Amino acid sequence: MYIKIVRVQLLLLSFTCLSYASKAQDRIFTYTYQSIVLNKGQRELEVWNTLRQGKQDFFSRLDNRTEFEVGLGGNLQTSFYLNLTTKTKTVMEGSQKSTETNYEIGFSNEWKLKLLDPVANPLGLALYGEYGISSNEYELEGKLIIDKKINNLTIAGNATYEREFAPFYIDNQLKWEKEGHVDFNLAFGYALGHGFHLTQENNYKNVYIEKTLEHSALYSGLGFSYNRENFWVNFTALPQIKSFKEETDNKLDLNKFEKVQFRLLFSYAF
Repeated sequence: MYIKIVRVQLLLLSFTCLSYASKAQDRIFTYTYQSIVLNKGQRELEVWNTLRQGKQDFFSRLDNRTEFEVGLGGNLQTSFYLNLTTKTKTVMEGSQKSTETNYEIGFSNEWKLKLLDPVANPLGLALYGEYGISSNEYELEGKLIIDKKINNLTIAGNATYEREFAPFYIDNQLKWEKEGHVDFNLAFGYALGHGFHLTQENNYKNVYIEKTLEHSALYSGLGFSYNRENFWVNFTALPQIKSFKEETDNKLDLNKFEKVQFRLLFSYAF
């Protein structure tokens, strides 16, 4: 089932590559959003791949998101995602360790409204909202986006709140675990010419369970972006630098968070 869905995604991407060319968004970051939106009628297909690795024991997770974006006009755009996750982790069977692999599938829909332009105005400003439905949880997310272009330098910042609802049972009674995620992103990109950017991103992550801060950590890493007329590709390696709430190994939180993440995005506009 999982392999068939991935094949469908590849076929969709191949189909768009046969479509007529159009100018793509000049997005240069992988984890940090910018205020730019598509023009009315413009469409874009993005493929996200995020590899998360490293916990106390073996852990590897691959997230794949296939996103279809469309500009609605009035500085508004919407997107639809097909989300696939493969997760392999260490489990205990009595006194013996082994690994198990789980698969998850979900759907998301986002809305993004640009209020100010990062070139024409002192700051770029946008509002972002997303809901997600998956096989094991439900999500609601809101985001404030600011950015600015100064000659070859692009600076972007995000403040994000996400609420997750996951089902579980206690004494045969269905309960809902409620997790709140408060993230802050700050990113810098420098244009090197010929469509290339060198990027640096920072992600300060906080997790609240039943209104209590349980996990807090900082990620920081380097990446690059390559942008052409109707195509772009972005990559970032983002290691965990420091845990501020719970430390498990080398001052990191390897219970809730991973040691390092790698994200590759590529897109084609049509």
